[in-house]
Amino acid sequence: MKKIIIGFLVLSLKLAAQQNQNDPGFKLNQYFSALTNLKNFNGNVLVIKDDKTLLDATYNIPNQPENLKVNKDSKFIIASVSKVFIKFSILKLAEQNKLSLSDKLSKFIPDFPEGDKITVEQLMYHRSGLPRELTDYEKYDNLTLAKVVELSKKEELQFEPNTNTLYSNVGYFLLHYIINVTAKEGYPAFTQNLLAQMQLKNTGEYNDKAALQNFAWGFNVEKGKAVPTPKKAINSFETGNYYSTMADVYSFSREMLSGKTLDKTLALKMFGPDSTLIQAGGRPGYRSYFYKNLKTKVCFIFLSNYTDMPIQEVTADVINILDNKPYEIPHPINRTKIPLTEEILTRYIGRYVLDADHHKVFTFQIENGSLLVAENDEEKIELSPDTETTFFDDPQSKDGYVFTLNPETGKYDLTIITTGLKLTAKLLQ
Repeated sequence: MKKIIIGFLVLSLKLAAQQNQNDPGFKLNQYFSALTNLKNFNGNVLVIKDDKTLLDATYNIPNQPENLKVNKDSKFIIASVSKVFIKFSILKLAEQNKLSLSDKLSKFIPDFPEGDKITVEQLMYHRSGLPRELTDYEKYDNLTLAKVVELSKKEELQFEPNTNTLYSNVGYFLLHYIINVTAKEGYPAFTQNLLAQMQLKNTGEYNDKAALQNFAWGFNVEKGKAVPTPKKAINSFETGNYYSTMADVYSFSREMLSGKTLDKTLALKMFGPDSTLIQAGGRPGYRSYFYKNLKTKVCFIFLSNYTDMPIQEVTADVINILDNKPYEIPHPINRTKIPLTEEILTRYIGRYVLDADHHKVFTFQIENGSLLVAENDEEKIELSPDTETTFFDDPQSKDGYVFTLNPETGKYDLTIITTGLKLTAKLLQ
């Protein structure tokens, strides 16, 4: 009898372990733990499905500077995740009849070139034709909203408004300006009042703020070591530089559709045709992500004060885990260089312009039998091939350069993989 009971207990424990390993929460924690141990994530993660919390955890890379450590209440720079607050503010002004989404940009900035072709709605949904970034914005220590508007007027449209989609930070800075001139109290007070109405007490513009309690200072990776982000890199823009906590961002994800602060019909315009609101954020020292799907009832948020993470891969893997689709647990990378003839390397010589930002040009050339790349004619980096068409400069990273023959042009197109993001580029004629 005793043997039967012991056998039953062992079987029960085995079944419980198997069920645990099939649990999405277990898989998510296993995934982010592996990512953290590889020094590819530091921050807070929240995953909720069908109103059930699957993961709510803080991950700190071991044996790193004390200032890198975060906790559940840490305040992070959320970079472009700030755009969800800007979009909400524009919709609130529309509800108040202070503006219409069909209003032309020229209504707010009369001398803006081709401003009579661009609508507020097109700015919101990245269909204005304006470029991703301002030309040479890195040269300025600090950019006021007025200066941003002045520089925006010098930019050329990448396409006719409403004929294509191109992610545009420039467009969102102009939305900041529209809020500033439309709201009676101006941009800062209007947005802060909205946050206060939603009881987001730990969210606001970081610039020119007094020292924030529990602020997560950002870290970059240089030569394999985590180093603090320079203050200049955090303070470069006067607006759109929001900080927040996980609790506040999640609270916003629930409150924006409650109808308490904004009519629900208008709030639904926050979402795309697929009923999904997705916004990634990144700047030196920070990575952030906001995902809410009304159909699958999934909410996925992370806030990180560490740049060296494969964000696109991570966000895809999390959804695959939730959908019970194949994914790969993060593991060490060790790429091996192979020899290639100069005849093969010659195929890739040329200047490639980034599709998402025409200010970024990558030049490839051959020196001493190796392929070298330089961004905007700056420092040259020697690349190593691990296949005939893929190259890397760090053998411990999936980042690199992938060349693909375009059958229509007979030329090679380029995909640049950087911190997991895949950016496409075309060869300049």
